[in-house]
Amino acid sequence: MTYDNFTPSAPSLTAVLGERFSSQDAKKLIMQNKETYQRFLLFPDRVQQKLLTFIEAQRGMKITYDALFHKIMSPVLHPHRLESFLAELMGAEVHIEKVLPREGLPMADETGIIIMDILLQLSDGSRVNVEMQKLGLYFPGERSNCYAADAIMRQYSELKSKLKDKFSYKMMKPFFLIILMEHSSAPFNKVSPHYIHNEQISYDSGAEVTSLIKTKYISLDTFRKYVHNINNKLHAWLTFFSSDEPEDILKLVTANPEFCELYQEIAQFRTKPEELIYMYSEALAIADRNTIRLMIDDMQEELTSLTNQVAAKNDELAAKENELAAKENEIAAKENEIAAKENEIAKLRAENEELKSSRQ
Repeated sequence: MTYDNFTPSAPSLTAVLGERFSSQDAKKLIMQNKETYQRFLLFPDRVQQKLLTFIEAQRGMKITYDALFHKIMSPVLHPHRLESFLAELMGAEVHIEKVLPREGLPMADETGIIIMDILLQLSDGSRVNVEMQKLGLYFPGERSNCYAADAIMRQYSELKSKLKDKFSYKMMKPFFLIILMEHSSAPFNKVSPHYIHNEQISYDSGAEVTSLIKTKYISLDTFRKYVHNINNKLHAWLTFFSSDEPEDILKLVTANPEFCELYQEIAQFRTKPEELIYMYSEALAIADRNTIRLMIDDMQEELTSLTNQVAAKNDELAAKENELAAKENEIAAKENEIAAKENEIAKLRAENEELKSSRQ
């Protein structure tokens, strides 16, 4: 595959993604490997068409797939890319000192929804965990708190073991948990058009107490829906993460030519259909499993909600029945009182009649 000389003032999709292939040539590439072609035929029509248009260089490809994300955003091979993104997001210069091994609770691996999950240590000693989620997870707050607590305890154990009696809690560094969601979950959809969600911890007294956990959620779907111009470098990165549309690619590389290199690396998959098809097979299998899980969670949540509603209605009905029973008892008491009065009146009348008769 060859690339035209990229000219920022007059970009073309060919300059960015490479020379165009016909639909027939794209299919021939896939058919070179029998197993690859059989996998391809098992895909839904929309997925087949998406892959073909990418191979033909009619559109790009989102990097929300494991192989792509690790190739393009590798903190080992391309640390400056993550540094650039993190600097724009955190509003400060960022230097990655090292990539930390994945240890502790395997929370990110158990769902299969995580595209990328890397733990970094920055030059100032603080740590950053960056996740790309295909689908926003249920109970995001509970999960992120557990995840962050595990990372904080890991840092504490390392420092305590190394410094022993010289350790001070003041030496603990912040932990930044950054979660990008291709499809946001309900809590974030409800607050559109906000697409960056920064956790804030404060006390009602105004006391200034340091918190080591800094969580940021980024709703890429909301960003795509409401932001249509690339006004800064952060917009550029979020556009790169969230869109594969030709017009967005050209708009991005015109304003930020350095992204052309990233798109060209993605485009190398055009001539590697085996890797491309396998990557999609894995992604679709995960998506199917997660769709079922999310449907179960949705139905369970709906069932719980309906059960709670029924219980509330039953409580309301029971209260009404108790109120009605109280009213009925009150009426019965009044009726008994009236009957007693009537009996007393009748008795007095009878006595009065007897008295009259005796006088006569």
